Amino acid sequence: MTGMPPQSKRRKMTTSWSSLPDAVAVSCMARVSRLDHANLSLVSKRHRSLVLSHELCSARSLIGCTEASFYVCLRISPDPNPRWFILLTRTRRLAPIPSNPYQAPESSSFVVVDWGLYVIGGLIKGKPTSDVWFLDCFSKTWDRVPSLKVARASPAASLLNGKIYVFGGCEEFGSNWAEVFNLKTQTWNTLTIREIPHGIHQSVVIEQKVYAVDEEEQSLYFLPSEGTWRKGKKQDSKPGNRNDWCAIGNLLYCRGTRGRILWCEPDELDWKEVKGLEEFQLSLSGSILLCLHSVPTEVKYDISRLCSNSAGNIVIFWNAHLGVPESLELWSAEISMERRQGDEVWGKVVRSGAVYKLEPLSHSYSVKVLYSASVNV
Repeated sequence: MTGMPPQSKRRKMTTSWSSLPDAVAVSCMARVSRLDHANLSLVSKRHRSLVLSHELCSARSLIGCTEASFYVCLRISPDPNPRWFILLTRTRRLAPIPSNPYQAPESSSFVVVDWGLYVIGGLIKGKPTSDVWFLDCFSKTWDRVPSLKVARASPAASLLNGKIYVFGGCEEFGSNWAEVFNLKTQTWNTLTIREIPHGIHQSVVIEQKVYAVDEEEQSLYFLPSEGTWRKGKKQDSKPGNRNDWCAIGNLLYCRGTRGRILWCEPDELDWKEVKGLEEFQLSLSGSILLCLHSVPTEVKYDISRLCSNSAGNIVIFWNAHLGVPESLELWSAEISMERRQGDEVWGKVVRSGAVYKLEPLSHSYSVKVLYSASVNV
């Protein structure tokens, strides 16, 4: 009859976690929820080092154990410095994470890459900068990466095939108009463009193409394999509706006026309104007159930022006015999209509510969402 081994023998058979090689320990930790990583980091310095390592990030990506987190960058007046937050899943509130005191306060572009965000260029004291920063969303730390070859403000930036393509945003309209950043080598190179468009507004990647429009409302798409911008089929049907382009599937979305969300085929740029949100739009469009610092100020209610999340839904932000005492809150809604017969797209509000409460109006009187995006970590 076989029995259980004595207690002393069971201890000898147990493998100590600390004796595992780093590669094996990382493989084990990659299967643990990120919520438990904080506790693991307290076990020892070695555990903390592994928890914060890029090897753990890579291992989680390889085995499909990443979890989507939503990051938001705000500018809260009168403070000009950008502040970063993560949207907590349980409470649906913004929680602060370390911000970068050296980040340009305005006119930067950003690209999500793997488990972080690249913040590119911008204006510092009114002048364009070539600074590029990487926010490691796994460790919540900032790293300076190689600078652009040319200082840029509000350039069009897109990720495609392991490279970041940056167009325009600089005074020079010539050989340095475009750059490409190789993520593996961490180097910037000048990108030779055969025919340079007359300005680029917005850009988004769909099916291995970078779509954009120029100053003449002409639709364009860029083919990296050819280094060429080609003209699309049509011009922009509603000039001015270029705010916050984002792609879900093969469709392009942007925010219009009066709380509307628009959609189109990227090759057509024939913008149509998302249906089914009429009642919701009425609740956030309009304005009110407030007395801010003894100065009458009109506070508008409209979508201030639109983007997509990892669930394939649209996320919007807007400012909401509260009663006495006068204060403002930042609200957000997640909206699912469904394409129906008859060439229509319908939206449905999944959730909606306040995500951040501003200080009393005597201190903070406005908030602007600079960036917002999902990152898998």
